[in-house]
Amino acid sequence: MSRNRVLIGLVIVIALSLLGFAGYQRFLAPTTPTPTLAPQTAESDVIVSAQGSLIPRHHADLAFRAGGRVAEVLVVEGQLVKQGDALIRLQDDELRAGLAQAQATLDLAQANLAQLQEGARPEEIAQAEAGLRTAAANLSAAIANRDQLTGGATDAQVAAAQANLAASQVDQKLAQDAYDQIDQAGVTGTLEEQARFRLNAANQAVAAAQKALDEALSGSTLSVRAAQANVAAAVAQRDLAQAQLDQLQNGATESQLAAARAGVAQAEAAVLAAQAALEEAALRAPFEGTIAQVTVDAGQVLAPGTVVVSIADLEAWQVQTDDLSEVDIVNVQIGQPVKITVDAIPDATLNGAIASITARAETKRGDVTYTVKVDVQGDDPRAFWGMTAQVEIEIGP
Repeated sequence: MSRNRVLIGLVIVIALSLLGFAGYQRFLAPTTPTPTLAPQTAESDVIVSAQGSLIPRHHADLAFRAGGRVAEVLVVEGQLVKQGDALIRLQDDELRAGLAQAQATLDLAQANLAQLQEGARPEEIAQAEAGLRTAAANLSAAIANRDQLTGGATDAQVAAAQANLAASQVDQKLAQDAYDQIDQAGVTGTLEEQARFRLNAANQAVAAAQKALDEALSGSTLSVRAAQANVAAAVAQRDLAQAQLDQLQNGATESQLAAARAGVAQAEAAVLAAQAALEEAALRAPFEGTIAQVTVDAGQVLAPGTVVVSIADLEAWQVQTDDLSEVDIVNVQIGQPVKITVDAIPDATLNGAIASITARAETKRGDVTYTVKVDVQGDDPRAFWGMTAQVEIEIGP
């Protein structure tokens, strides 16, 4: 009986202990809070916006390097042209005349060089021989005059003086005819100089022969000093004529050929310069495109460098903006994608890519800015040069 009571008591104690522990755990024991994850925020991209202008990717303002009067305006605004097409022409009459003159000078220089290279012709040698005979006759006359110092001339001396004058006049006529032919042909250079020399020598010979005849007929004498001077001069003329004949027979020297070649080269350069000046009288399209603006009319006189035509390729566009600050530009790179909207075409959004970034900054209203060009991918027929455009550049979080 007592044993059962003990067991019942133990059971009661254990049950009360379990109930007490459960109550402690439920109401009195400290609780460890369950950790919770912090709410995550979604990363968002940073957009840099800038305002710019719509411009053709390829465009140019054209001007004449030299001034002049406009002869023809060959294009109108909006006209499509190909590379090399003439757009505007200046009056070029004087330029054409200058080219013709330069070409004639070149032809003459080439002819002179060819003549030197080919050597003297038989008729040129014959003329030089005639010049030598004239100089020899002058020398004979001078010697005869010197020998007349002691008295008047004999009949034989008068006859000799008359014969010498007649021979000198024949040589003079030949020299004059030869020079007239060269002068009428417009030939210059060595050949003309030789012909002129022969004519001068022949004229001097006639004058000397006439003087000798006059003195023989009048019986006058010359002083010894004057007679000796005449003989010395006649010897010099004879030697020069002999040297010219030898030069023709021996051909041109290397220095003469070099001078002739230099003359040809100089004349060729003058022709090229005249051709270039004539070509510049026509303003031509530097590339295929559309005439965007024409600012001159026929008859107008232009100063050098005056812009007369604007041409552009209206099939490829760019947006140029100088709104990007030094803070923004460090996050912009070539090739970066761009969204483009045009103020006048609000319902169209175009794609683009950064094409260029200027390396040098500008200061605008106290801010340091850089110019950026954006190539527009595709186009819109409603787009016009100079429209205001907005660009949005995604530079990341």
